[in-house]
Amino acid sequence: MNNQRREHLHMLMSFTGNAIFGFSFLFSKLAMETADPTILLAVRFTAAFLFMNLLRILRLVRFSLRGKDLRPLLLLGLYQPICYFIFESYGIRYTSSSFAGTMIALIPIAGLALGAVLLKERPTFTQVLFSVLSVGGVIVMTAVGGMGDFGIRGFLFLVGAVFSGAMFSVQSRKTAEQFTAFERTYVMFGMGTAVFLITAIIRTLGKPEMWTVPLSDGRFWVSIIYLSCISSVGAFLLLNKALDVLDVARSLVFANATTVISVLAGVLLLKEHFTAVQAVGIVMVIIGVWGVNTPHGNVNAFPAKKK
Repeated sequence: MNNQRREHLHMLMSFTGNAIFGFSFLFSKLAMETADPTILLAVRFTAAFLFMNLLRILRLVRFSLRGKDLRPLLLLGLYQPICYFIFESYGIRYTSSSFAGTMIALIPIAGLALGAVLLKERPTFTQVLFSVLSVGGVIVMTAVGGMGDFGIRGFLFLVGAVFSGAMFSVQSRKTAEQFTAFERTYVMFGMGTAVFLITAIIRTLGKPEMWTVPLSDGRFWVSIIYLSCISSVGAFLLLNKALDVLDVARSLVFANATTVISVLAGVLLLKEHFTAVQAVGIVMVIIGVWGVNTPHGNVNAFPAKKK
């Protein structure tokens, strides 16, 4: 496979992973009709980790951490999912969803800057412009209903989420030469399972109904199947695999497709209102993603070794 086709394939992986995340909001909303967010995270990551272990048992993936320095992977797991999900959850709690969505849209910009500093992936001026355009499109879409409540505490949590989300891509890129996408994702989910399961158990002490109500609901389990096997294992494997080849800026710009998919899914499946302003935002995102990933927008990034 020549380099251009290889890059296009990994762009498709990044887009597909983020498109899957776009539908996850619908299933999370469905699951939280009966489950507390801590229960949802605990069950989601436990199911995902068990699914990855099943793949290992069936020997459907290549996996070997023996003799490798695991510290870079522990740092990766700390950024995502632990810090990111905690910061994002509390950021949304103490601000509005619109403001949180606007802040999260800054992750590609933060990733572009951190990639330049930590990985020496220097973006071109054109790439910066198109990346800003794409972020602007997300801000336009998420700000349609107004920015809502603002709280300094929530803002600081969201800053932490932006930093964690950007550093996840940087760290995954840095470890791509030592670990496969499956190995990176496996450690991430192992750490996430431990932290979120312990948190949920402590949170629900003396309140068994917090577990029994969602676990006896069929809709909850439908959501878990999507969120764990598809949105967690599938999407993160695709994103980690994409970072084997793509530089951080080109990979992260596809994250804005999550908002586009989420808006379109709401319109098509939930019959939510669609405005001309949102249409403009979608066009801005599409043009921005195209601009960052065209030849004139590529950075001078180091090539990751083939697996």
